[in-house]
Amino acid sequence: MTDKEFDLGIERIRRQEKEGLRLIYDEYGTFIYKTFLSLVKSPQDAEDLTSDFFLRLWQRAEQYRSGAGHKAYLARIAHNMAVDFLRTRGRLSFTLDDDENAIDPPDTVRTDETAESSISFDEAISSLPEAEGEIVNMHIGMELTFKEISEALRLPLGTVTWRYRNAIERLKKTVKGGMLYE
Repeated sequence: MTDKEFDLGIERIRRQEKEGLRLIYDEYGTFIYKTFLSLVKSPQDAEDLTSDFFLRLWQRAEQYRSGAGHKAYLARIAHNMAVDFLRTRGRLSFTLDDDENAIDPPDTVRTDETAESSISFDEAISSLPEAEGEIVNMHIGMELTFKEISEALRLPLGTVTWRYRNAIERLKKTVKGGMLYE
């Protein structure tokens, strides 16, 4: 969806036309859900937050200002909602339960030795400082560009790329000698 198409969808929402929200939901519903899921780690909570997100978009369409990049705008709202959600539940961290998120690649047999030396992508991310983990998650997990991340987090582009490079170096050290499963 282009910025112009998004702007037209917002205009329709402002005129109380549900079709505008449907168009935006059809284009970004999965993206928003995955954004929430990557941050709150619970499918049920991600579904609830996604519903709340589109209700909020409907109610606050007047606040949107075109020209700032709509995908970064959507990501910023979702990010802020997730942080608020986690903060109210005392779960504002990037830690995960033990090894339940490690996934074997298809047609791969894990030996006990391999299992002990492997970690999941989410576990590797959780080993990073929060600011770096957030940027890696937004870039890899949510497929945002560094510019979109910069806009969403309101950080200079150089800071975003620097933190990303540091995070990748830390991840290389974390998985050295082991295997990283995505």
